[in-house]
Amino acid sequence: MILFVFSISQQKMPLTIEREILDEILSKRDKMYRVAKRMLISGDEAEDATQEVIVKLWQMPLAKLKTFRSIEAYSMTMLKNYCLDRLKSKQAARSSIEDDGNVFSKQSSSLSNVIDHKDALDWVSKIVSNLPHQERMIVQLRDIEQYDFEEIAAILSIPEGTVRVYLSRARKKIRHSFMKIDSHGISRN
Repeated sequence: MILFVFSISQQKMPLTIEREILDEILSKRDKMYRVAKRMLISGDEAEDATQEVIVKLWQMPLAKLKTFRSIEAYSMTMLKNYCLDRLKSKQAARSSIEDDGNVFSKQSSSLSNVIDHKDALDWVSKIVSNLPHQERMIVQLRDIEQYDFEEIAAILSIPEGTVRVYLSRARKKIRHSFMKIDSHGISRN
């Protein structure tokens, strides 16, 4: 794994279009990582994918970058395609989803509530990971990353109406699966 660090803050660069575009790309790094992690599962693979796309964007001519209506949508599309290529080439390491540890709020009143909350989130995470690829990506982009339907359609290269249909189906599957689990003796408060 190669870690590429941008040291813009150390340079006395005037605020230019180039700097604004670079700042926009770098500000989306965390979102890009989360999407890559959802697709590739492995944290290391996700870091590599995110870094690779940022480097490609950095090396792209400024004139070309300025032509994009949304650099964020373009970078997410690049990331999606890169991750799909990694998955197709079977170079992606398969591992289970790691718990980020940022799940609980500090306001949890009791240990049992914390355990119930974590259990519910674990089940939802498992259910989402078992969705078909397209539905899983749409749930990630819409419900976790908070993209609007137009942006998701641009990233996934599908019509906006199709995004809405897939999201509705995915939410119904998640709800149905979760209710099925809940009715088989796993209690929720």
